[in-house]
Amino acid sequence: MKKYCFCFDIDGTLLPGNHKISISTIQAIKNLQQKGHKVMIATGRNYRSVLGTHLLDDIKWDGLVLNNGQCILNEKYDVIYVEAFDDKTVRSIIEVTQKEGLVCSLEKVFEWFTIQPPNEDVRITHEFFHEVMPSQGKYEKDMEIVMAIAYAPKGYNYEPYRSIEGITVNPGNSHYADLVKKGCHKYKGIEKCLKYFDIYDTVCFGDGSNDLDMIQNATIGIAMGQGIDELKKCADFVTKSCDEDGIVYALKHFGFIE
Repeated sequence: MKKYCFCFDIDGTLLPGNHKISISTIQAIKNLQQKGHKVMIATGRNYRSVLGTHLLDDIKWDGLVLNNGQCILNEKYDVIYVEAFDDKTVRSIIEVTQKEGLVCSLEKVFEWFTIQPPNEDVRITHEFFHEVMPSQGKYEKDMEIVMAIAYAPKGYNYEPYRSIEGITVNPGNSHYADLVKKGCHKYKGIEKCLKYFDIYDTVCFGDGSNDLDMIQNATIGIAMGQGIDELKKCADFVTKSCDEDGIVYALKHFGFIE
Protein backbone atom coordinates (compact mmCIF):
# COMPACT_ATOMS: atom_id res chain seq x y z
CA MET A 1 0.00 0.00 0.00
CA LYS A 2 1.33 3.44 -0.95
CA LYS A 3 2.31 5.52 2.08
CA TYR A 4 1.11 9.11 2.32
CA CYS A 5 1.89 12.07 4.52
CA PHE A 6 -1.40 13.51 5.79
CA CYS A 7 -1.24 17.20 6.69
CA PHE A 8 -3.96 18.96 8.66
CA ASP A 9 -4.64 22.64 9.26
CA ILE A 10 -5.96 23.31 12.78
CA ASP A 11 -8.65 25.98 12.95
CA GLY A 12 -11.71 25.09 10.90
CA THR A 13 -10.11 21.76 9.94
CA LEU A 14 -9.07 19.73 13.00
CA LEU A 15 -10.92 22.05 15.38
CA PRO A 16 -14.61 22.87 14.77
CA GLY A 17 -16.56 25.77 16.25
CA ASN A 18 -16.34 24.39 19.79
CA HIS A 19 -12.51 24.16 19.49
CA LYS A 20 -12.54 20.46 20.44
CA ILE A 21 -11.37 17.79 18.01
CA SER A 22 -14.00 15.07 17.57
CA ILE A 23 -13.38 11.55 18.84
CA SER A 24 -14.10 10.19 15.36
CA THR A 25 -11.38 12.44 13.87
CA ILE A 26 -8.87 11.30 16.49
CA GLN A 27 -9.67 7.65 15.76
CA ALA A 28 -9.41 8.20 12.00
CA ILE A 29 -5.97 9.84 12.28
CA LYS A 30 -4.67 7.09 14.56
CA ASN A 31 -6.00 4.57 12.04
CA LEU A 32 -3.90 6.24 9.34
CA GLN A 33 -0.80 5.88 11.52
CA GLN A 34 -1.56 2.23 12.18
CA LYS A 35 -1.56 1.70 8.40
CA GLY A 36 1.94 3.19 8.15
CA HIS A 37 1.06 6.70 6.99
CA LYS A 38 2.58 9.83 8.53
CA VAL A 39 0.33 12.49 10.08
CA MET A 40 1.28 16.11 10.60
CA ILE A 41 -0.17 19.41 11.74
CA ALA A 42 0.35 22.30 9.29
CA THR A 43 -0.71 25.58 10.87
CA GLY A 44 -0.10 29.29 11.14
CA ARG A 45 -0.01 28.88 14.92
CA ASN A 46 3.24 28.75 16.88
CA TYR A 47 4.26 25.90 19.18
CA ARG A 48 2.98 27.54 22.36
CA SER A 49 -0.39 28.20 20.74
CA VAL A 50 -0.65 24.59 19.48
CA LEU A 51 0.05 23.34 23.01
CA GLY A 52 -3.02 25.21 24.19
CA THR A 53 -5.29 23.32 21.78
CA HIS A 54 -4.44 19.97 23.50
CA LEU A 55 -4.05 18.39 20.07
CA LEU A 56 -0.62 17.15 21.14
CA ASP A 57 -2.29 15.28 24.03
CA ASP A 58 -4.80 13.52 21.79
CA ILE A 59 -2.45 12.37 19.00
CA LYS A 60 1.27 11.64 18.78
CA TRP A 61 2.03 13.59 15.61
CA ASP A 62 4.88 12.66 13.29
CA GLY A 63 5.75 16.32 12.79
CA LEU A 64 4.56 19.91 13.17
CA VAL A 65 4.70 22.56 10.45
CA LEU A 66 4.30 25.79 12.41
CA ASN A 67 4.24 29.53 11.69
CA ASN A 68 2.98 28.96 8.12
CA GLY A 69 6.01 26.84 7.29
CA GLN A 70 8.73 28.94 8.94
CA CYS A 71 9.32 26.47 11.79
CA ILE A 72 9.36 22.65 11.61
CA LEU A 73 9.42 20.22 14.54
CA ASN A 74 9.95 16.46 14.28
CA GLU A 75 8.09 13.63 16.04
CA LYS A 76 9.89 14.47 19.31
CA TYR A 77 8.93 18.13 18.80
CA ASP A 78 12.58 19.09 18.39
CA VAL A 79 13.37 21.86 15.91
CA ILE A 80 14.60 20.54 12.55
CA TYR A 81 14.16 23.70 10.44
CA VAL A 82 13.68 27.43 10.98
CA GLU A 83 13.30 30.23 8.43
CA ALA A 84 13.65 33.50 10.36
CA PHE A 85 13.18 37.14 9.41
CA ASP A 86 16.25 39.33 9.16
CA ASP A 87 16.64 42.26 11.55
CA LYS A 88 15.71 44.85 8.92
CA THR A 89 12.39 43.16 8.20
CA VAL A 90 11.47 42.91 11.88
CA ARG A 91 12.27 46.56 12.47
CA SER A 92 10.21 47.54 9.42
CA ILE A 93 7.22 45.61 10.82
CA ILE A 94 7.58 47.37 14.16
CA GLU A 95 7.94 50.77 12.47
CA VAL A 96 4.83 50.36 10.32
CA THR A 97 2.86 49.14 13.34
CA GLN A 98 3.88 52.17 15.39
CA LYS A 99 3.06 54.54 12.54
CA GLU A 100 -0.39 52.99 12.07
CA GLY A 101 -1.16 53.08 15.79
CA LEU A 102 -1.63 49.30 15.89
CA VAL A 103 -0.15 46.38 17.83
CA CYS A 104 2.08 43.60 16.51
CA SER A 105 3.42 40.43 18.08
CA LEU A 106 6.70 38.71 17.26
CA GLU A 107 7.06 34.92 17.43
CA LYS A 108 10.17 33.00 18.42
CA VAL A 109 10.16 29.21 18.24
CA PHE A 110 8.86 28.59 21.76
CA GLU A 111 7.55 31.99 22.88
CA TRP A 112 5.92 35.16 21.60
CA PHE A 113 5.29 38.71 22.76
CA THR A 114 3.69 41.97 21.66
CA ILE A 115 5.81 45.05 21.05
CA GLN A 116 3.06 47.46 22.08
CA PRO A 117 0.70 47.02 25.05
CA PRO A 118 -1.99 44.46 24.10
CA ASN A 119 -5.27 46.13 23.11
CA GLU A 120 -8.84 45.13 22.27
CA ASP A 121 -7.88 43.74 18.85
CA VAL A 122 -5.32 41.48 20.53
CA ARG A 123 -7.89 40.30 23.07
CA ILE A 124 -10.55 39.58 20.42
CA THR A 125 -8.08 37.68 18.22
CA HIS A 126 -6.80 35.39 20.96
CA GLU A 127 -10.29 34.77 22.34
CA PHE A 128 -11.22 33.74 18.78
CA PHE A 129 -8.46 31.10 18.93
CA HIS A 130 -9.20 30.16 22.56
CA GLU A 131 -5.60 30.90 23.53
CA VAL A 132 -3.80 32.98 26.13
CA MET A 133 -2.76 36.46 24.98
CA PRO A 134 0.97 37.09 24.58
CA SER A 135 2.45 39.51 27.09
CA GLN A 136 4.39 42.62 26.12
CA GLY A 137 8.12 42.28 25.51
CA LYS A 138 11.08 43.91 23.80
CA TYR A 139 12.74 42.98 20.52
CA GLU A 140 16.49 42.38 20.53
CA LYS A 141 18.59 42.13 17.36
CA ASP A 142 19.84 38.61 18.09
CA MET A 143 16.33 37.15 18.43
CA GLU A 144 15.25 34.52 15.90
CA ILE A 145 11.80 35.76 14.81
CA VAL A 146 9.94 33.18 12.74
CA MET A 147 6.66 35.05 12.19
CA ALA A 148 4.80 38.20 13.16
CA ILE A 149 1.15 39.11 13.62
CA ALA A 150 -0.40 42.53 13.04
CA TYR A 151 -3.60 43.24 14.97
CA ALA A 152 -6.17 45.65 13.55
CA PRO A 153 -9.93 46.31 13.52
CA LYS A 154 -12.08 44.28 11.14
CA GLY A 155 -11.99 45.80 7.67
CA TYR A 156 -8.44 47.14 7.92
CA ASN A 157 -6.64 46.47 4.61
CA TYR A 158 -3.06 45.98 5.89
CA GLU A 159 -1.71 47.87 2.85
CA PRO A 160 1.12 49.56 4.80
CA TYR A 161 2.49 46.11 5.66
CA ARG A 162 2.34 45.00 2.02
CA SER A 163 4.91 47.68 1.20
CA ILE A 164 7.50 45.94 3.42
CA GLU A 165 9.96 44.11 1.20
CA GLY A 166 10.29 40.41 1.87
CA ILE A 167 6.99 39.60 3.60
CA THR A 168 3.60 38.19 2.63
CA VAL A 169 0.47 39.42 4.41
CA ASN A 170 -2.26 36.85 5.15
CA PRO A 171 -5.34 38.46 6.77
CA GLY A 172 -7.18 36.06 9.08
CA ASN A 173 -10.78 35.54 10.16
CA SER A 174 -10.53 37.82 13.17
CA HIS A 175 -8.72 41.09 14.02
CA TYR A 176 -5.29 40.11 12.68
CA ALA A 177 -3.04 39.23 9.76
CA ASP A 178 -0.12 36.80 9.69
CA LEU A 179 3.10 38.40 8.44
CA VAL A 180 5.15 35.66 6.80
CA LYS A 181 8.56 35.67 5.13
CA LYS A 182 8.04 35.92 1.37
CA GLY A 183 8.37 32.53 -0.29
CA CYS A 184 7.42 30.68 2.89
CA HIS A 185 4.16 28.78 3.15
CA LYS A 186 2.86 25.60 4.68
CA TYR A 187 3.76 23.34 1.77
CA LYS A 188 7.35 24.56 1.70
CA GLY A 189 7.58 23.38 5.30
CA ILE A 190 5.83 20.14 4.44
CA GLU A 191 8.44 19.44 1.75
CA LYS A 192 11.17 19.57 4.42
CA CYS A 193 9.30 16.85 6.31
CA LEU A 194 8.75 14.71 3.22
CA LYS A 195 12.51 14.42 2.75
CA TYR A 196 12.84 13.63 6.45
CA PHE A 197 10.23 10.83 6.13
CA ASP A 198 11.28 9.73 2.62
CA ILE A 199 7.62 10.00 1.56
CA TYR A 200 6.56 12.10 -1.41
CA ASP A 201 2.78 11.77 -1.66
CA THR A 202 0.63 14.10 0.41
CA VAL A 203 -3.00 14.48 1.40
CA CYS A 204 -3.64 17.98 2.74
CA PHE A 205 -6.70 19.40 4.48
CA GLY A 206 -7.43 23.12 4.95
CA ASP A 207 -10.04 25.83 4.91
CA GLY A 208 -8.40 29.27 4.68
CA SER A 209 -6.22 31.56 2.58
CA ASN A 210 -2.98 30.38 4.20
CA ASP A 211 -3.82 26.84 3.03
CA LEU A 212 -3.83 27.71 -0.69
CA ASP A 213 -0.24 26.67 -1.47
CA MET A 214 -0.68 23.51 0.58
CA ILE A 215 -3.87 22.44 -1.20
CA GLN A 216 -2.55 23.36 -4.67
CA ASN A 217 0.69 21.40 -4.24
CA ALA A 218 -0.69 18.34 -2.49
CA THR A 219 -1.06 15.00 -4.25
CA ILE A 220 -4.64 15.20 -2.99
CA GLY A 221 -5.80 18.63 -1.79
CA ILE A 222 -8.99 18.66 0.26
CA ALA A 223 -10.95 21.79 1.18
CA MET A 224 -13.30 21.81 4.14
CA GLY A 225 -16.95 22.44 3.32
CA GLN A 226 -17.08 25.79 5.11
CA GLY A 227 -13.74 26.90 3.59
CA ILE A 228 -13.19 29.93 1.38
CA ASP A 229 -14.32 29.73 -2.25
CA GLU A 230 -10.80 30.32 -3.63
CA LEU A 231 -9.58 27.22 -1.82
CA LYS A 232 -12.50 25.09 -2.97
CA LYS A 233 -11.82 26.02 -6.60
CA CYS A 234 -8.26 24.68 -6.51
CA ALA A 235 -8.97 21.62 -4.34
CA ASP A 236 -9.20 18.07 -5.68
CA PHE A 237 -12.13 17.43 -3.38
CA VAL A 238 -14.47 19.51 -1.20
CA THR A 239 -15.53 17.58 1.88
CA LYS A 240 -18.18 18.30 4.48
CA SER A 241 -17.65 21.10 6.98
CA CYS A 242 -15.45 20.75 10.02
CA ASP A 243 -18.53 20.67 12.26
CA GLU A 244 -19.82 17.72 10.18
CA ASP A 245 -16.65 15.61 10.57
CA GLY A 246 -15.36 16.59 7.15
CA ILE A 247 -11.98 14.93 7.69
CA VAL A 248 -13.54 11.54 8.39
CA TYR A 249 -15.92 11.93 5.44
CA ALA A 250 -13.07 12.64 3.02
CA LEU A 251 -10.84 9.83 4.32
CA LYS A 252 -13.71 7.38 3.78
CA HIS A 253 -14.44 8.85 0.32
CA PHE A 254 -10.88 8.12 -0.84
CA GLY A 255 -10.79 4.71 0.86
CA PHE A 256 -8.07 5.56 3.38
CA ILE A 257 -10.30 4.35 6.23
CA GLU A 258 -13.45 2.23 6.31
